[in-house]
Amino acid sequence: MNNYNPKKLEKFVADIFLHSGSNERESKIVGDHLVDSNLVGHDSHGVIRVSKYIEWLNQDKIKLNQSINILKEEDHFLHIDGNFGYGQPIAKYSLDIAIKKAKEKGHCILAMKNLGHIGRVGAWSELAATNDCVSIMFVNTSGFGILMAPHGGTDRRLSANPIAIGIPMKNSDYLVLDMATSVVAEGKIQVAKNTKKKLADGLILDGYGNPTNDPEVFYSKPVGSILPFGGHKGFGLAFMIDILSGTLTGGNSSHPDNPNSHAVINNTFAIIIDTKKTVSDSYFQKDINRLINWVKASPKAKGVEEILLPGEVEKNIKKQRLSKGIPLDDQTIKDLIDTANFVGMKNVDENFMKGLLA
Repeated sequence: MNNYNPKKLEKFVADIFLHSGSNERESKIVGDHLVDSNLVGHDSHGVIRVSKYIEWLNQDKIKLNQSINILKEEDHFLHIDGNFGYGQPIAKYSLDIAIKKAKEKGHCILAMKNLGHIGRVGAWSELAATNDCVSIMFVNTSGFGILMAPHGGTDRRLSANPIAIGIPMKNSDYLVLDMATSVVAEGKIQVAKNTKKKLADGLILDGYGNPTNDPEVFYSKPVGSILPFGGHKGFGLAFMIDILSGTLTGGNSSHPDNPNSHAVINNTFAIIIDTKKTVSDSYFQKDINRLINWVKASPKAKGVEEILLPGEVEKNIKKQRLSKGIPLDDQTIKDLIDTANFVGMKNVDENFMKGLLA
């Protein structure tokens, strides 16, 4: 496994999407988002996705260079149809509008349907937070992404249905909780498969409903399923998120009979709030810092060096990877090379990739 320069990797990934037909803006937004996911340690949502995105594109499961279709717009409400375009550009366009509304009116309810995979959800809460807005985001897929067994069940019935909450802090800092309601993200299973590693116990079932820690078995026929985190609590949250993000947006809940179940289509329900419209900025920051100091002052359990707040692990990893580079496994590098050649890029091979090393 080698470490790669983030900026060089961003350009390379953007070039792949550019050669596949995306315009420069779309290519850059998608490429930057994927590499940023690697930077913060979410390799499951990083450049490992490039080959899959291009595969979906060539299977007509995604559309190039789509603009947002505003279905309904009011002072505090925005309803978007993403026209099955790449999720990252559509999400950014939509959130930019919603954040502007929240800054002007105090809050905005954002409903988005029919977007391609929007990537790491926490990135969008970070975007809101750096604009001094609190955000609560719920996401599902409308059928293709069904991976998770219900509590007490033994096969796939729900999507991973993530939730992200972002809190702004001083100097463009933020707290972000970004979590799937499944006990592990499917992309992390793919990473384990690529690196020939076993998973921890208690995360996945095989295709017959038996516990396993083998990622190869998860992808075998019949396919396995992921368990919800926290048993019935994670399942209950996932079920409600499916209704909020799928049904309420008009994008459909997770069900194989949906008309768009052939592709990973994300639907999102978000609440964006300008903190200055509810309390003073001085109070908001003072009370958050008081809570942070109180929580971090708890006596540490054995073997624990620091109590970490939501998003601090990602910030620490990002500092390290900005300095030392992004580690990528051999399978991911092979997939990137193959995909670059597939879309018509010239002279992309192992020697080319050496030029991207940190």
